[in-house]
Amino acid sequence: MDLNISREALSYYENGKREPSLDLLVQMSKYFNVSINYLITGEEFKKR
Repeated sequence: MDLNISREALSYYENGKREPSLDLLVQMSKYFNVSINYLITGEEFKKR
């Protein structure tokens, strides 16, 4: 509800039927206080 996405859209994202837009990834990263990299890969960005 806070991100203003429908349950159907969320289900598509969770099941890999659809990819979230860059704008939604930015909103999600701010909401959950994580990097976009973490949302995509499940890992934080590591410096080399």
